[in-house]
Amino acid sequence: MLFKSYFNDPTSPEYDRSEPSKLNKGTRTLSSNITDFYVRKDKSVLLGDIKGMLKYILDKPQLHVSFFDLIINDPLISKPYKKQFALNHSREYSDDEHLAEVFYIAVTIAAYRPYYKVDKYWYADYYYDTNSNSDGLFSKAKPQAPPKYFIGREKELGELHALMQSDGKVFLTGVAGVGKSELVRTYAQKYASEYAHIGYYNYNEYRNGIADIIANVLPNMAFIRSDIEALYEESLELLSAFGKNLLLIIDNYNVPADRDSNLPDLLELECDVIFISYSHYDDDFTVYDLTEFRTFRESYDLIKQFYPFDENDPDVKFKMHRLALITDKYPFSLELCARSMKRGTDTPDTCADALVGGIKNMKARIPANKDRKPKTDTHYRHIESLFRKADLTVTDKYVLSYMRFMPESGVPKMLFQKLTRLIDFTEIDKLIDLGFIHDNSDGTISISSIVRKLVEADYKINPEEMLAFGETLFSTDTSEAPKEVLAEIADRISPLKYLTMIESDIFVAYHLLFQFYFKIGSNFSTDMAMSCLAMNYNKNIFKHRLLYQADKAQFFERFKDSENFDLIKQTLENTETNPRWHAHEDGEEPPSDPLVKSFIVSEEDDAEIFGLNDE
Repeated sequence: MLFKSYFNDPTSPEYDRSEPSKLNKGTRTLSSNITDFYVRKDKSVLLGDIKGMLKYILDKPQLHVSFFDLIINDPLISKPYKKQFALNHSREYSDDEHLAEVFYIAVTIAAYRPYYKVDKYWYADYYYDTNSNSDGLFSKAKPQAPPKYFIGREKELGELHALMQSDGKVFLTGVAGVGKSELVRTYAQKYASEYAHIGYYNYNEYRNGIADIIANVLPNMAFIRSDIEALYEESLELLSAFGKNLLLIIDNYNVPADRDSNLPDLLELECDVIFISYSHYDDDFTVYDLTEFRTFRESYDLIKQFYPFDENDPDVKFKMHRLALITDKYPFSLELCARSMKRGTDTPDTCADALVGGIKNMKARIPANKDRKPKTDTHYRHIESLFRKADLTVTDKYVLSYMRFMPESGVPKMLFQKLTRLIDFTEIDKLIDLGFIHDNSDGTISISSIVRKLVEADYKINPEEMLAFGETLFSTDTSEAPKEVLAEIADRISPLKYLTMIESDIFVAYHLLFQFYFKIGSNFSTDMAMSCLAMNYNKNIFKHRLLYQADKAQFFERFKDSENFDLIKQTLENTETNPRWHAHEDGEEPPSDPLVKSFIVSEEDDAEIFGLNDE
């Protein structure tokens, strides 16, 4: 008997004789009375029960192999756990002690792993090392709760649910500001009981797109670029194992269908996937186009979230009806108007008059919408009218200017305050109240794509402010924010037009970027920055040679144990010997900006400081 100690204990509750049959059918999990009993006991108690059974086993070598293979081939056991198991245990039977240990591990996984129920059946969930909080599936990609002011859309939620049940893969499209992300977050909350796991990601075309998302569904799987293919395949296998019990949401998938070569792999998975996009997709895909509110009732209810009004007053209701008509029941315009009326800076009439006036030629200024060609410029004219009517201060514009560098998923409020060197949250809270910054449920702040485009079109970056921003960012570490957030902010300032504001010497600028990526442990970005350094490397300029050799040694030390080390090294050496990257003029003076003063040493100090010779 496997659980002999439990059954022999006089304090144990009476055992349900139907339990083995239910366990075999999958209609129940192991009794919590049994699991709780062994949790309170030392490991030796269950191990002793197992050893007592071994005398009844006829083919011990086969049983040992079966248990070993069961653990290694279970796609819902984390790879780090399986790797550690394989290091500690052989597949081949050696003695009863070893067999009992492998038997014990298999039993404890089955007893203590999480399970989820669909209809009347129980299914095994993902099992990982509980000592590592970052090992869980989607542990860093849980969907945020929808905003408190989300209202209506009941029909849309039902229609989206029907499509997900029938097709499983849906492209949710619509113009910016119509409420696509909010709808999907509400969907994830409403139908959470239908899924074992829900993961929410923002698409980033410049960080390998879908491949990066899939390879990071298990956040502890740190990788460099050359490892991504193996991790990608393993993660696809894991997602496939869950089937329809898993929902993957990819926001900001604003690219044509043929742009990402990994899209077909994702569409072949059995799990559910929702893509949120303002791009256009043809009839080969299941598309759900989210439009403005369908009813005036929803428009009124949204306005009331910020500006309560009396619908029984005919004059007031007429003004609200007029406002909804002018905005075409477009949620973001209605929200901004309602917030402005709440503050007392506008009335329904002044908002309506501003929207009717509008600003012309927005097609050329803000071309982002459903098919990357303006479907209509009305919504964008309305938002720009309200944006400019807000009479933002210099500090307001400064805050919004730097929100453009923040991830779509949001940035911790305190981190943003530090990066922008604001005294307190006053200006941030003001812009939240205006509706231009979103205050997310997880404590982060973000801006919508339409506000981001308006900011990029209207507000220029001041070089001195950018230098201060860069200094502060590069001094920040992962104790203050997740490395994924810090890496994405660095990615967003890496274009030359911004990076050269921090350091005019592009080689030194990439050096600073490399050091930052290296410090926070963003291996993929470190790899990219090192490639940029190699492409800009000039052997004839002393400061470049000194910095490059130090960075290169640091880079190779980090990845010396990688199975792809030789390939990385050869690629880097091929890049740095390309003559077209060494066209800089010799004799250039070292920079004197504060960020790089510490790196300026004499040639005599070269070997002493960095341990390098002069060759």
